[in-house]
Amino acid sequence: MVDVQKLYAARIGGSQFGLVQKVFKFTLIENAKREFKESNPAVKLIDMGVGEPEERAPENIINALHAAALRKENRIYPNNGVDSFKKSVASYIKRLIDVPIDYSTEVVHCMGAKNALAQIPLAFVNPGDTVVATTPGYPVLPTMVEYLGGKVERLPLWRKNNFLPELSALKGILEKQPIKLLLLNYPNNPCGATASIEFYKECVELAHKYNFLIVQDAAYADHSFNRRFASPLQVDGGKECSLEVYSLSKSYNMQGFRLGFVIGGSKLVKAYALAQDNTDNGQFITIQMAGCEALDNSASFLAANAEKYKSRLARVSEILKSAGLDPHMPGGTFYLYLPVPNKWRGESFPNAQAFSDYLIKKLGIVSVPWDEAGPHVRLSMTFEIGTSDFNSEEDVYRELKNRLVSVPILFPE
Repeated sequence: MVDVQKLYAARIGGSQFGLVQKVFKFTLIENAKREFKESNPAVKLIDMGVGEPEERAPENIINALHAAALRKENRIYPNNGVDSFKKSVASYIKRLIDVPIDYSTEVVHCMGAKNALAQIPLAFVNPGDTVVATTPGYPVLPTMVEYLGGKVERLPLWRKNNFLPELSALKGILEKQPIKLLLLNYPNNPCGATASIEFYKECVELAHKYNFLIVQDAAYADHSFNRRFASPLQVDGGKECSLEVYSLSKSYNMQGFRLGFVIGGSKLVKAYALAQDNTDNGQFITIQMAGCEALDNSASFLAANAEKYKSRLARVSEILKSAGLDPHMPGGTFYLYLPVPNKWRGESFPNAQAFSDYLIKKLGIVSVPWDEAGPHVRLSMTFEIGTSDFNSEEDVYRELKNRLVSVPILFPE
């Protein structure tokens, strides 16, 4: 008889895999949502937890997808992508950050930003290497680094620093040990902060001095409100030490399409492309053609979409303030990052999970807790409207204000 417990890799728990249950925050959220609906079947749930666009992709993108699907030649393995998509990327980047990109050597598509962030360490990280990542943040790249036997150092994002990492702390790490990679994410999930060219200049200078790679997760590049989106590629010497990962998911409501791209210096892109070539066959050409349509012909949609979320952020922020809370109005993304009060409505909250539990169990409001750099909850503005629950945004705002401001405890036990 095979003893399966002895076969599991140490990176997923080894012999203890499946025996010690690690409950992830999103599992806890889904469990709490299900319990709330079972206990309060007639009550509308205000779901501000899931961070993905609530509407479908624009009509022109859907039509391009359909037309491309009818073409027999699009059935083949796409491998590292098709030139037409790479050319569209180069044009988009020129418009976005005014940086010329060689589509043939400095662009490669990916099956969503998540895949790219998981694959990049395969090209650069050896066992024992150190990677620095900001926290809180998207865990995929740091997790893969640890899978590969690397070490992850965390740079916390504090409100007092506008949710930018303290570069003095980074210098302290660099003076003690070499690092292979610095992971950044601006506009930032979950904090909503944006970064300036001046910030990236300092990062690029450090990269050249200490010889490390900058990986910038730019999934929210098209959702920058308080300043124009900035990139390390705009800095002199930035391209030769940076890879930037983009996604079409958040910008064009294309999250299920699984399409994005990686840009940077040609040598870095070539290394990433090799890792990608050994882990997937690339995204369906039909979807890349839809991506061309998105990048080439959807500028007006981008502007309207960003304005929609900016307006939602402002309205919800005002409601939270009227409830005695202290939201941080973000410079980008579609998230409000709310510090957890020590006390609120006579309740004490030792951590973010406790506050998130209170919001859903007592008020029917779904949030995502983050405790990594002081307790906060993230509220996403991608809530559904036009459904049986809420017919308009005003319905959502009215109900949210009623629960947060007007009613002490909406759903007592």
